[in-house]
Amino acid sequence: MSFLRKALLVNSTEFVCLCLGIVQASIIARTLGPEGVGQYDLIRSALILTSEIFCLGMPLSFLYHSQRNPQNTKKYLMNTIWSVLFIGTVGGVGLVLLMLVKTHYFGFIPWFALIMVGLYVPIFLGRVIARNVLLIRIEARRLSLMRILPVVAFIGMVLIFYSAGILRVPQALLCFFFATFIAAGIGWIWARNYIDFSTKPSWEIIRPLGFMGIRLSWAGVMTLINTQVNILLIKYLLNNFESVGYFSRSQRIAMLVVTAGQAIWPLLFSRWASLAKQKLVNHVEKSLRFAIAASVIIVAGILVMGKWLILLLYGKEFLPAVVPMKILVFGTALFLLGSVLIQLLNSRGSPEFAAAALGFSAVINAGLCWLLIPVGGIAGAAWASTAGNMILLLLLILMVKKKYGIRVTNCILLNKNDFESIMKSLLKKST
Repeated sequence: MSFLRKALLVNSTEFVCLCLGIVQASIIARTLGPEGVGQYDLIRSALILTSEIFCLGMPLSFLYHSQRNPQNTKKYLMNTIWSVLFIGTVGGVGLVLLMLVKTHYFGFIPWFALIMVGLYVPIFLGRVIARNVLLIRIEARRLSLMRILPVVAFIGMVLIFYSAGILRVPQALLCFFFATFIAAGIGWIWARNYIDFSTKPSWEIIRPLGFMGIRLSWAGVMTLINTQVNILLIKYLLNNFESVGYFSRSQRIAMLVVTAGQAIWPLLFSRWASLAKQKLVNHVEKSLRFAIAASVIIVAGILVMGKWLILLLYGKEFLPAVVPMKILVFGTALFLLGSVLIQLLNSRGSPEFAAAALGFSAVINAGLCWLLIPVGGIAGAAWASTAGNMILLLLLILMVKKKYGIRVTNCILLNKNDFESIMKSLLKKST
């Protein structure tokens, strides 16, 4: 199966998951209301950010080293597992303690939900490792199933709680946790041939894994900060869950621009990590042409249909999300293009360049939030996010142009060869 067909398979799966996720998000939003959704999304942001920080980039470092030294894949895998089990547990326990101390910020959370919070981080990191094992050979079908089955389980649990009339923030968090647990279990079943618990931890292997992982993780952490800091600061500066709920729903609609891309980025990382340098530039330029074409179409669709999507999915209670959504959609399109360039830098062993650009744009975003949220509310947060993404893309373009010789004029419009390549890849029989 060609790379394009694998990408389309994973992408089509992401579209199905998106449709199911829209149904699930609609049920949660209509049941919990703006305040409940705000608390739920605030805790989810904390979980996602904690997982990214405490993984130290080890799962991605495992993929990076395995692509360059395939004969040691099992050694890399087991040392990554031992490391992640330890640091993931520390991260989960630390987040639980923080939530117990800062109840005025996170709101009340019952004991069973706190247990799920503590277990989420190591289980999520296990899921990422299992996915990266499948990415080594780009097993698109299994990657697709690993993505879609947990979403089906998630929406099934949400419907059960909803029909029983007990869907609240803790139950929504419970659904979120078990979806991740199912994904991790499926992944480890398929990755079991690589697992050998007789392999003991080795500092000689953990050290290079950790060194590259930390370099890679800075880019991931800065990416998440760029996308999550607005929610965290809205709660801090405005001190209410309703504003968080409105902004998170506007962000969710705007993020439709990048949802499909998030499924393909790991494929690009895996491909570019092993691609010969002379072929790299052409492949990157072609990927950017596809990304720009897709983003223009999706942005236009969201601008036309965004208000009606919010009404249809979340109800009239969430109409205040329309204005920030229209601002955010342009910023997320810029973030989509920037994400392609981040994958390029990470895959070629230069994550510190991506981290520097992300860090600078995060500072711009956070600084503008402090200035604009008190006077403009959630619309101010949207303008801050868009400005940060604009700075990010400009910095990344300057970096890759100088480092790899990427020609910006070749990255804008699809050409005849692109369409011929698409048809050839789609019509070619699988082998």
